[in-house]
Amino acid sequence: MKKILLPLIILTSIPLFSKIEVLDRVAIIVDDGIVMESQIKNNLEEMITRYDDQNIPKPEAKALREQVIEQLIIEELQLQMANRAGIRISDTELNETIGRIANNNKMELQQFITFIGESGDSYEELRENVKKEMIIQRIQRGRVGSEIDITENEFQAFLATDDSLAELQPELLTRQILVKTLKQANKAIKRINSGEDFAAIAQEISISGNAKDGGLMGWRKTADMPKLFADGLE
Repeated sequence: MKKILLPLIILTSIPLFSKIEVLDRVAIIVDDGIVMESQIKNNLEEMITRYDDQNIPKPEAKALREQVIEQLIIEELQLQMANRAGIRISDTELNETIGRIANNNKMELQQFITFIGESGDSYEELRENVKKEMIIQRIQRGRVGSEIDITENEFQAFLATDDSLAELQPELLTRQILVKTLKQANKAIKRINSGEDFAAIAQEISISGNAKDGGLMGWRKTADMPKLFADGLE
């Protein structure tokens, strides 16, 4: 697939000496859609942050960028397929899903919205990302009605690829509390089990760099987590 860079510009005035400001640019054309350079940049920064949070070695910058680009291309193709199939997510469905996410984190919806904002993230972006994930999951599960015909052989071939298996994994909103001793860990577990707020405990005792954010590690798949986290979720 050819990667085509096209500048997206805006002219701020018509007379001579007009200022031209580059806001963003198209990085890749994917059939009827596009992937913007800002999307690659944002996803790359998020992936680098994940590696740094986990204190594990990162692949070379070029390999990381190629991985991000591949993920964005797959996502764009899936969204285009969903659009052609007429898949839509209603506000009611979206609100219910976000409500469940908040409940899973032992928060009321408004608390969750506040928590997202205080963590430096955008609730609106979260809604949009959750909506995309819901659409993609429906495509992956073949729940697209009669407009898309997925044979058993095609589905099995899709599942046989490592990249596709990675794409099928759901992303989980994860948080952590990092302490020095087993005794401190057991005390923290006891407090959590008694109903204390996880984020508050993390801010109080965690020695991780994300303690101030309530131990928030963001949305990630188990494959992107340290083995200790991934094993605990199996």
